[in-house]
Amino acid sequence: MRWFHIGVKDLTVTIRDRAALGVLLAMPMLLIVILGSALGNLAANIEKIPVAIVDLDRGRMGRDVTKGFFEDAELTKLFLATRLRSESEARAAVERGDLAGALVVPPEFSRRIDTGKPVRITVFTDPGRQITGSVFRSVAEAVSTHVSAASISARTSACYAVRIGVNDPGFIASVVSRAVRGNDISMLSYYAGAMSVMFITFGAMFGAFSLIRERDDWTLPRMLMTHATRTDIVGGKAFGVLLIGLGQFTVLYGFTSALGVKWGDPFAVFLVAVPTVIAATGMALFIASVAKTVRPVSGIDQVLIQAMAALGGSFFPVAQFPVWLQPLHYLTVNGWAIDGMLSTMRGGTAFDILPNAGALALMGAAFLAIGAWRLRWE
Repeated sequence: MRWFHIGVKDLTVTIRDRAALGVLLAMPMLLIVILGSALGNLAANIEKIPVAIVDLDRGRMGRDVTKGFFEDAELTKLFLATRLRSESEARAAVERGDLAGALVVPPEFSRRIDTGKPVRITVFTDPGRQITGSVFRSVAEAVSTHVSAASISARTSACYAVRIGVNDPGFIASVVSRAVRGNDISMLSYYAGAMSVMFITFGAMFGAFSLIRERDDWTLPRMLMTHATRTDIVGGKAFGVLLIGLGQFTVLYGFTSALGVKWGDPFAVFLVAVPTVIAATGMALFIASVAKTVRPVSGIDQVLIQAMAALGGSFFPVAQFPVWLQPLHYLTVNGWAIDGMLSTMRGGTAFDILPNAGALALMGAAFLAIGAWRLRWE
């Protein structure tokens, strides 16, 4: 049980350190509130973008694609949409510079989607308004993709419900409702997960600093002269970082829940959080094993954590990255952890996030094994 006492000692030292608590708790709380509020209300702080909507389909799916530009609370803050009757009229308005862009839903759009045939909407923008045009194009593509995917999911769900012999219309309706339900989350919720993950990795670095300082102060050699083994010391240090990370996430989880963040199934959330802390703990031990003094640890810490945060989606959603860059977020602790937490926020279960939890646990085990092997004790 020596490892247990070493871990509890490190936790106690951290709790008594006000500066450390400021970095571990106060700073992520502040950033979550600022980023969630500022980016969440971005549309309210800019001039509305004038666009045209042309629905040549006149069907259910066409209405679903276009109605959001007139009825959705967030989209109406961003766009000033006008309905036009023809594509040529809309194109002429864009060419004159009267509009930033136009969306055209083709004829038989609903029928082709319902029958599984390929179909495309048309979006054209004013070259002189590159930024607003790009925003409109991205939103139009996202809306149309979501609507078509929801339609396919709903028909597939209903089909399977009928095939397995369920004749209750209410049950089938609930299946379809779940299939088409939106899964967007607020920016506050996004940054609750993203900042929590980033500062868990920051918090783990206190363990690396502690191990290096104790080695530099010759505390480790003196500990080795006691009955404590190297396994006790390494295990105790790792256990201390684990306790700090779990405590840190629990506080942030409670704080953001009080702000209105819906994390989803608590069991699934912590099924992601625990291996995230394990991965961060392993990373801290690995960094301590390759650095000889506090200064290199600080440098490696900043470069590695900032790079993983940027690539993993802690600063901006991965969906906003270039397509070729997006898969690289799976090389980071942040990428797997944030994906898992967003999945639970969208209603995912513990089973849904098992790949994320498994990947994080493997990362943690690999870091811990290499770190313990390379750790210098002199």
